[in-house]
Amino acid sequence: MDDKVQVIEMGEEFRICPACGYKDGFHSMFKRTEAATKWLFICPSCHRIFDIGFTV
Repeated sequence: MDDKVQVIEMGEEFRICPACGYKDGFHSMFKRTEAATKWLFICPSCHRIFDIGFTV
């Protein structure tokens, strides 16, 4: 698995993987930073990690 996080801008929805085209949504993961906790999304097919700007 590539642990490199790809930052992308979300359109109206984020359901299809921009890397491999997988169409059934994502797994979630959380990563703590000094400023906030980032809510990241992992493609179940290609395992790429995406940051669409969500924090918790």
